[in-house]
Amino acid sequence: MKNVTGIFHTTETKQTHRFWLTREGIEQETLSKTAEKNLYEDHLNPIWVLRHSLGTDQGPEDYSSMDYQKYLSQDRKHLLEKFLTKSGIKDLVYRGINVPVPTSFYSHAVGPIHAGVIEPGHFRFIVEGEEIQNLDIRLGFQKRGLLEKLKGLNKDSISPYAEAISGDSTIAYAIAFSKAFEEAHNIQVPEEVNFARTVLLEIERIAIHIGDIGAIAGDVGYYPLQGVCAVQRGVPLGVMEALTGSRFGRGALSPGKVRLKKELTESFLSDLALRIENTTSDVAGHFERAAEKSTNRERLQICGVITHKQLKDLGFVGMVEKCTGYSRDLRHHDPSYTLAGESIRLDLDAGQMTGDAWARFYLRYEELKNSGRWLTKAIPVLKNFHKVYENFQKTKVSKAKPGVYFRAVEGWRGPVLVSFSLNFSGEISEAYVRDPSVLNWHALELAVRGENIGDFPLNNKSFNLSYVGVDL
Repeated sequence: MKNVTGIFHTTETKQTHRFWLTREGIEQETLSKTAEKNLYEDHLNPIWVLRHSLGTDQGPEDYSSMDYQKYLSQDRKHLLEKFLTKSGIKDLVYRGINVPVPTSFYSHAVGPIHAGVIEPGHFRFIVEGEEIQNLDIRLGFQKRGLLEKLKGLNKDSISPYAEAISGDSTIAYAIAFSKAFEEAHNIQVPEEVNFARTVLLEIERIAIHIGDIGAIAGDVGYYPLQGVCAVQRGVPLGVMEALTGSRFGRGALSPGKVRLKKELTESFLSDLALRIENTTSDVAGHFERAAEKSTNRERLQICGVITHKQLKDLGFVGMVEKCTGYSRDLRHHDPSYTLAGESIRLDLDAGQMTGDAWARFYLRYEELKNSGRWLTKAIPVLKNFHKVYENFQKTKVSKAKPGVYFRAVEGWRGPVLVSFSLNFSGEISEAYVRDPSVLNWHALELAVRGENIGDFPLNNKSFNLSYVGVDL
């Protein structure tokens, strides 16, 4: 399977670059003028990618007079009638929305302000009784202007901005921008340096997965697992801080640089590895006990289902793709994992990957075990890092070659994709960022159709998508 997973139009060169997710990784294609003219009609380009990449502010959305069945349709012709106007395609930002509501149905709004500490987002439901018929999600409340702020940045100033794209994916975005700039400057990074980045990436992954496992357990009312995860999530964050000085790895990675603590002794690293091993084992054990409870399974199974057809037609990525039993995990092609003595296991229990909330719950458990097992072996190998890194820092950095560069990294949600064009001074003139959430918010819209309105928080938690990663 091959899907379009990003579109970057550069206004300076007037070129459109399209990115494809394949089993071999992410490929870049520069479109011809003919293909550019057919961007909207080309069924290979997911509507959400088009709206995110090329969408424009067209004011409040009013669909109240639209035929209800047509409004619900996922047929591309009907979607274009809905979103495409003479001014182009509408973006994903909320500016007011009116929806068609049949007699005896009602429209139900949630957000943008939510309970607790959470990013703002607007959710507009059409509901019959207690059953969700449709959901429209609109974002864009932060108004950060991040893509504009990236302009003029170079390899020495990019990191704080890369880390801020989505704070729970600090490491993933820092690696992506670092590798893209390293290609531009022809910086040949030693395998030990890439390996250190990979260790941090997997620590980030298990920290988030532990938190999500606990949050889902709390939403189904199974508090023993929630309590364990609330405590144990702090362990990988503590290991990250012990290695980098920051619980989230802030300031640790930049193009050509990896900043780790100096005291990487065998005993210090062995202690960190043991902490990861014990935490992974403890959370996995409590998860397995939770999974044995029929009430937990019944609450999550056949809830919020994503189908293979939806995956194929709409290009969902990362965890949403994996939970259907299909995976194009970019780690399959990353040689840096092998420095630990063996590559990371990426196998998942196919019998559990049924596309529902249960699969998304179980997937986190599987990845937690796989990443934890690998980290236990990998962390002690960091003892060789500083010797190699000091020699690497003595190499001369070449001037950047102008052009368009891109990188994708398998973050915990899925592949984060960044691209930018560099000018002759080595500064960004335009940039493109595609978080996995760009595609997967639409998966949530479809997954909740037919579900009880009271199950929306549970479904939302099972996806755990980034608001801020889309609101650039």
